[in-house]
Amino acid sequence: MNDEVPADDIPWPQQIIFDNARDPAVTCPNSDCQQRFSSIHDLLAHLNHPTETCWPSRSQGHMAKPPALRGAHKHHDGQSGADKTMEDSNRTAQYHPQSGYVYGDRQNIFQQIQNDKHEPKRTHNLYWPFRDHGEWSLGKFLVETMTQTEIDCFLKLSWFNVKEKPSFSIQGYTTAAPIHLIWCDDLEVAKSLFGNPIFAQNMSFDPLHDQLPEGATIMPIIAASDKTPVTRQTGGLEMHPLFLTISNINSDIRMKATSHAWRCVAYIPIPKFETHSDYHTILKSRVWHKCVDLVFASLKVAAKVGEFMPDPFGELRYCFTPLVAWIADLPEQLMIASVSKNASPITLATHKQFRDANHHDPHTAEHTLELLYILSKSVNPWNLDRFQKKAKELLLLGIHLPFWCNWALTQVFIFLVPEILHTLHKFFFDHLLQWCKEVVRSDELDAHYKSHHKCIGVHHFSSGISHVAQMTGREHCDIQCTIIAMISAIHALINFMYQAQNPHHLCNEFHNCKVAILEAEARQGKSSVKEDFYIPKLELLLSFAKAIRNNGGLIQFTADVSEQLLIAHCKSPFTRTSKQKDFGEQIVHILDREERMRQSDLYLLLRQHNHALVNADVDEDEEVYAGSQIHRSNATDPTMAWVSRVAPDKQHHFSAPRPTRNHFTKGILSDSANAALTVTRSPDGSNLSWPDVMRTYGLPDLCHKVTEYIRRYADDVEGCFQMFSTIKIWSKFRIQLHSTFCPSIIMPNQAVQAKPPSDTFPSRNCDAIFLDTDQGANNPGFPVAQVRIVFQLAPPRRSTAKLPDFLLHPLLYVQPFRIVKTPEDLEDTQLWKLERVYAPATQPKTRTGFVIPITEVTHAAELVPVYREKVDRSLTSATSQEHYDHFYLNRYADKEMYNALHESLHTEYTL
Repeated sequence: MNDEVPADDIPWPQQIIFDNARDPAVTCPNSDCQQRFSSIHDLLAHLNHPTETCWPSRSQGHMAKPPALRGAHKHHDGQSGADKTMEDSNRTAQYHPQSGYVYGDRQNIFQQIQNDKHEPKRTHNLYWPFRDHGEWSLGKFLVETMTQTEIDCFLKLSWFNVKEKPSFSIQGYTTAAPIHLIWCDDLEVAKSLFGNPIFAQNMSFDPLHDQLPEGATIMPIIAASDKTPVTRQTGGLEMHPLFLTISNINSDIRMKATSHAWRCVAYIPIPKFETHSDYHTILKSRVWHKCVDLVFASLKVAAKVGEFMPDPFGELRYCFTPLVAWIADLPEQLMIASVSKNASPITLATHKQFRDANHHDPHTAEHTLELLYILSKSVNPWNLDRFQKKAKELLLLGIHLPFWCNWALTQVFIFLVPEILHTLHKFFFDHLLQWCKEVVRSDELDAHYKSHHKCIGVHHFSSGISHVAQMTGREHCDIQCTIIAMISAIHALINFMYQAQNPHHLCNEFHNCKVAILEAEARQGKSSVKEDFYIPKLELLLSFAKAIRNNGGLIQFTADVSEQLLIAHCKSPFTRTSKQKDFGEQIVHILDREERMRQSDLYLLLRQHNHALVNADVDEDEEVYAGSQIHRSNATDPTMAWVSRVAPDKQHHFSAPRPTRNHFTKGILSDSANAALTVTRSPDGSNLSWPDVMRTYGLPDLCHKVTEYIRRYADDVEGCFQMFSTIKIWSKFRIQLHSTFCPSIIMPNQAVQAKPPSDTFPSRNCDAIFLDTDQGANNPGFPVAQVRIVFQLAPPRRSTAKLPDFLLHPLLYVQPFRIVKTPEDLEDTQLWKLERVYAPATQPKTRTGFVIPITEVTHAAELVPVYREKVDRSLTSATSQEHYDHFYLNRYADKEMYNALHESLHTEYTL
């Protein structure tokens, strides 16, 4: 092949690309002008002309209205000013006075539907082109319940005519089948998200970019991609979708797949080349970049010159679209960055440097483009053999025209964010867990997990963990919750995983422990011990702090979201296709119909109730009332939040996650008012006598401890027992808390068990709790205890006696633990070590207990026995909690517990 390099195949460095005169023809972003220019520079000169500028007619521009600041500022007065910080109840926001101007009014997407050419036909029939609501419901039923083949047979329709899809070939290389790209207009997708009134109360328009012109609004683009199989076991069919959303939508909304804040903009082809297998990877990667370049062409232009578009309130804004984040696993990140597997996609670190704790310079776009420019000048990029060899020497993948090379305001090492699901949780399963198995042995590790006490809502590995060859990310997280209490060697990395949202955390602590791991021969290869840490994901951990400063909390970019998108946009719709060669086209039609039906359902509801098509602010009184009913349960489903205000009785017509019930409104509040506690209205036992209860629960001192409790509040103890002579009991109660990360969010409740001995649990089944040592008047000062029984004194049947205040709520009989070691004392685990409290001078030893009201409980606690060197194989999850006297207080039980207890390590607060 001739080595003469075509001019269009030379990748120009980014600074050259932005300045060269080869820009394609572009159109003025003002829809009233639409004048075409030969280059972006001509367009910028047109927009910035001092006397003939082409801005919309109402160009006086006034301030943006972010939700946190709406109604709290005045219109823009044309003067610059310092940034202002404004507070609104629990929210604090920073406003930039020269950003987010509004340039007149336009229509949001619902208003555009109302004013389209078919509106006259909907004047008398709102459901046109359907005859009525019944026919509309029939159409929805057919789409939602029938496969494509069944729909075709039922309606006897030929397949829809669609526009010709882009098809192209790779120079000099043939494929087994033509390469077809299924895609949609990226800019129109971004506009539909930006102008969707559903997200109006969950969006912000304030840019944080110094390179944008005055009055601009930033529309940060977030993309995600991954390859997934759609057939099970046989068939080998795969899809490679490309997803898009905008960062203007709040992260807690974007992270919920049910909010439909993401759009599938393309299905990237996966071609099979009829050439030597050595060239398959480079050719497929080039096809991927070419396709992404085509799909995102309009967004690239908008990132350079801007685009006028309406927001959800129908206000026109001048928007720029930089790429700020791309969610992908490590192999996909390497392909996007166009570097080989022996290099980091984010930094300049190479294979031999993956093991060290040094921070390396970022892998900038300019660096990669400069290398590609030099390489392409000497070797024809289509001479794959020579070009690929030379590229490997430079640690490049061989992609000569990466799609991001001309995307303005975009930098590779910034938009390739460290991804939590693969970089942390999969890294834990692939490496850390394997090291633990080597050090402790798999059978011993399994014994730890098999004997771990069962708690409601907590995954219990009844068969151990070593036999499972492949796990999901959910199971990886469940193992992490207890691994430290069982094996302490890796606590530094587990701490890092829990603190991934902390911009000040570094992983130097782990690098100080690497020698111990090597000495234990925990890092095993296929045939021998490995004495290195050349692990790419280990190097990526060093980039977390900088990524957090650049992009915010990384949890918003987790691939958990993209994994759900793969199910919703590939795997599930595939089951409804005819599974023929055109299954990709069928999926597109299925998704298109689903989106149109969701949009039409809400639009028709708003029209039926004569409600405005703008999702306006809620009146303060209405918001307070709604908040008392649902708190923030609907906050993560913007459609349901809007419907609940417009037509609460119609909410059942819309699918949404089940809201979290707010027990703070009707439950029992703890003494500190930080927890809501509930028991069932009907107890598990009633009208029980004291001897029966003490015998059933094995608590001979229960009556004596209740006497001590009553004596603190009343003088006539005997009369109290006579008046309330029966007992009601519950086998569990529930605790509900506010989130430690966002106090306005209410967490799902957590059950605390207190069951008597049974055939399944011969030694009882009782959970541990935290006690309020500050407000509790009945606690001798113990921070943690085990609940033995939940009960309440009750009058006999037909009695009219009323319970006094100190007996109004259920009581708990608890047996406490004392702290014997603190995290400062146990550097290997950094956990609290507890021991049971026994009554002094008693033979046989008797555990101390006391009675408290349920209002002195603050949290549920998880305890893990101190197993020492070996686990007693006769113990099970039903007996281990009662066998041991020493326990670790597991602060890794969940992220909420970790956050609460981690804060106490850095304050004067002690348990």
